[in-house]
Amino acid sequence: MSVVIPPITLIHWTKFFQNAMFEGKDHPIENECRIPDGITVNTTDGQAWCTVTNDHLQLNTSDAVVFHAPDFIDSPENKPAYKGPEQKWVLYSMETPFSSIFRINQDKMNQFDYLASYHRKSAFLFPYYSPEALDVADRPLPTDFVKSKVKGAPVLWIASNCAATNSRQTYIAELMKYIQVDSYGDCLNNKPWPKDKTRPQLMSEYKFYLSVENANCEDYVTEKLFDTLKYSSLPIVDGPQSYDGYLPTSRAAIRMDAYPDPRDLAAYINFLDADDEAYLSYFDYRRKALTEAPMERLDRSFVELWSDQGAHNYHVSWCSICRKMASTWQERQAIPAATEPPKLVESEDGKSVYRDGYLLVDKTCEPVGKWGYARRGPPYDGFQFTPSPRDEFAYAATGQSLTTDDLDTLEASTSVMDNYHVMTFGLILFGMAIVGYIGWLLFQRTNQYRRLAKDAHTAA
Repeated sequence: MSVVIPPITLIHWTKFFQNAMFEGKDHPIENECRIPDGITVNTTDGQAWCTVTNDHLQLNTSDAVVFHAPDFIDSPENKPAYKGPEQKWVLYSMETPFSSIFRINQDKMNQFDYLASYHRKSAFLFPYYSPEALDVADRPLPTDFVKSKVKGAPVLWIASNCAATNSRQTYIAELMKYIQVDSYGDCLNNKPWPKDKTRPQLMSEYKFYLSVENANCEDYVTEKLFDTLKYSSLPIVDGPQSYDGYLPTSRAAIRMDAYPDPRDLAAYINFLDADDEAYLSYFDYRRKALTEAPMERLDRSFVELWSDQGAHNYHVSWCSICRKMASTWQERQAIPAATEPPKLVESEDGKSVYRDGYLLVDKTCEPVGKWGYARRGPPYDGFQFTPSPRDEFAYAATGQSLTTDDLDTLEASTSVMDNYHVMTFGLILFGMAIVGYIGWLLFQRTNQYRRLAKDAHTAA
């Protein structure tokens, strides 16, 4: 027998990056989000079964109050004055805890019932990925794939944040000394943005893209990687310790933190850039798309996560909150007013705190400044993290290996760059000396004229 419930209402209490959510309008959750089985929502004509609203006046009848973490101010005047036992408070953010540092404070997070975030263990998932990721991995690789890449710099980076929590910009600045990296963003910019190109077009033209997150937190994998895969560039990644479920295969990307010394990474990129077969070995999962089933060429976790569009729709974003509030409506109405929420349970490693089986307090982020050591330059040995294992399988794929000649070539190119800078500096000093000498001659000539003029005046 179906349980009949009234329409579900979610109040978006805070701003969204200082702006009204959904431009201040009600946001109906309709047919794209299926009502849970066994539930009938008693709606009137044209009424959505679930609505997200900014209207604070509906507080007393709302099923959940949602707070955007970066806009949340923990003070009585900025929070609802009332919370009924049947009402749930949800904190959500697609950013890391570093953007809202109270998120790692267990006492402050105790006021919330659920977390909605990118983390797969949170109650409600707000991911950067979608089942389109599997569609991308199933695309056969075009026959002219390598020819479509630009012949200049092999590496592209587009970033606006040049004060990343993990100091990624410091390492990338050093990497730029050993290999050409075209940077079109505000951070470390060295190329003007082409007026006739979009970001996707630029990404598709380069062989490599620096898909480097601004912080290193569990499950924090953003559109940087998703778009790199989508627009057919080889990602050089840095983010969570595990990319399980986010890469088509473990050999579909290069781990930046496997190369604490940027000279080593530059050498490997140069090798891949010079050898088409070695480069293409990172795209085997697409080269075999017409001959092998997904489970044969892709990691199982990747397929299982992104293979069901319907299940994805029901378990992410606002739909997941609506469905949870609908399926628990009858249970929530029966909760006595004085009932305490489920107790917080800390994980064994102390990095996570759960409520009712779901992640609430996320302490999985690595310490700030992961890449800061690189600013001291060679030999780049001051890092504090454990490097990921290097998987340079492309050498074996082509029957080659990194030789001392390759390293010598890199060192020679670096030496040429250094000599260029020295020569440039020397020319500047030489130019300044010439200008100084000419100035001295003019000074002497002026003094001579003054003496002649004085002698003539005295004689007169």
